[in-house]
Amino acid sequence: MEISPESRSHQDIYKILIGTVLPRPIAWVSTVDPSGNLNLAPFSFFTVASVNPPILCFSPLLQENASEKDTLANINQTRDFVVNIVSYDVAEAMNLTSGPYPSDVNEFDVAGVTPKQSTFVGPPCVAESLVNFECKLQEVIPLGSEPMAGNLILGKVCNIHIHPDIVRNGTVDHEALDAIGRLGGDMYTTIRDCFEMERPAI
Repeated sequence: MEISPESRSHQDIYKILIGTVLPRPIAWVSTVDPSGNLNLAPFSFFTVASVNPPILCFSPLLQENASEKDTLANINQTRDFVVNIVSYDVAEAMNLTSGPYPSDVNEFDVAGVTPKQSTFVGPPCVAESLVNFECKLQEVIPLGSEPMAGNLILGKVCNIHIHPDIVRNGTVDHEALDAIGRLGGDMYTTIRDCFEMERPAI
């Protein structure tokens, strides 16, 4: 079976992409607009882009009317954001922030989570998240202007908060972090069922 993206609707391609590129980690991104309104929203088009310098990237899609989501608009204006990692314990709170709320709605309040002052950026961290990455905008790369086009946001990590309870022998214990991943539709997964393979020595 072969599928030409040009022959299908963007909704069809979206379902194929999110149903096959998985599991996807979740960036729970906190931002603030120039008026001080807080925003918190999850994005599963998210990964590490570089280590030296440390760069995280995620890609908010344009909405069905081709307008920017609040997260993208806020970052374009303030150039600051925080990526909060989503553990199983805050999964329901994260899900509550995924709705299309008006820009003046504070999703911290909607989700019942606590804004914690960041050290170097304007937006707060999610206090209940076990890992927070304070980021300064490196670059936004627009990938299109039509509905559901991505906007690749590259952020340089300027500070990292890690809860001491998840650190074991100097490294982060993935079992203690208990991060979740996004699948297709309304499905999520944990990383509790793991296996190990040594990389080949060449």
